[in-house]
Amino acid sequence: MPKISVLMPVRDAMPFLPGALASLQAQTFDDFEVLCVDHGSRDGGGELLAQWQDRDPRFRRLAFSGGGLPDALNFGLRACRGDLVARMDADDLCLPGRLRAQAAFLEADPGLGLAGCGVELFAEGGLSGGYRAYQAWLDSIVDAEDLARELFVECPLPHPGWMARREVYGRLSGYPDEGFPEDYHFLLRAVEAGIRLGRVPETLLRWRDHGRRHSRGHARYGRQAFFGLKARFLVRLFLKGRPCVLWGAGDRARLLARLLKAEGADIFFAVGQAGRGRPTSMHGVPVLAAEEVRLPLPAPLIACVGAPGARQVIRDWCSRHGLLEGLDWVAAS
Repeated sequence: MPKISVLMPVRDAMPFLPGALASLQAQTFDDFEVLCVDHGSRDGGGELLAQWQDRDPRFRRLAFSGGGLPDALNFGLRACRGDLVARMDADDLCLPGRLRAQAAFLEADPGLGLAGCGVELFAEGGLSGGYRAYQAWLDSIVDAEDLARELFVECPLPHPGWMARREVYGRLSGYPDEGFPEDYHFLLRAVEAGIRLGRVPETLLRWRDHGRRHSRGHARYGRQAFFGLKARFLVRLFLKGRPCVLWGAGDRARLLARLLKAEGADIFFAVGQAGRGRPTSMHGVPVLAAEEVRLPLPAPLIACVGAPGARQVIRDWCSRHGLLEGLDWVAAS
């Protein structure tokens, strides 16, 4: 049996697929199999996978029809034989030492269930300003403390860079399709189940951005789905039956307030910017200016702000007033 199974869903990825496969073949660790779940490719990708399978028996093409990406991933998981399962997408590139480094990282800490790695975002023509900021945010997440702090901001470990113990996937029954981003949903369920997360500090994956990425067009990666998922797990992992205070009164905060209330959370009040443009209420919740807030807060604080630098302003405010991040407050945007 191979030590590592690499799970790669493939659908109409021919412009990038040869490079992705070659980057796996070039790994410095060779005890692996690559399970390429061909999810109805119509661009010749299936034929290319069959050729690779004939040339290198470590590469296997699995034909899959029906269902969405979570179903394709679950189909591939059932065929994985390795003790460790690494994720990979057909439009990305592994650096040569990736599999060796992540396997060693997990073996050095038997209590660790899933490990990500450093990733380098890239795109033809360069990255936009938003993606450069996203890269900087990913680079700021180095250890378990960082992962816990940023858990509700965004998925802190990019999915194509994961390696996890196979029993972790079995324990969580793979990827349920509930209309949420499947990677973020899996990670939040892992935290809820007490599975420890880690991150190899080195950059081991080049993560490609392009206009045909699945995450750019599918509703499960839209703002409604992301914030619905955040609301559900903020209630389950952070609030745990308690009411909250919400810092933010913009579009994101209004959406999160509505979704938190739908999950059964009570919101004492929200905090908005001072000035004439600040609303007095949202979804029946009063909105105060920061200078009107009286301490101690009546409930844990959820910060949901999107303006550049605003999260750090709130972090500084909470620090000045003795509020501990992760215990008294969390950032959720």
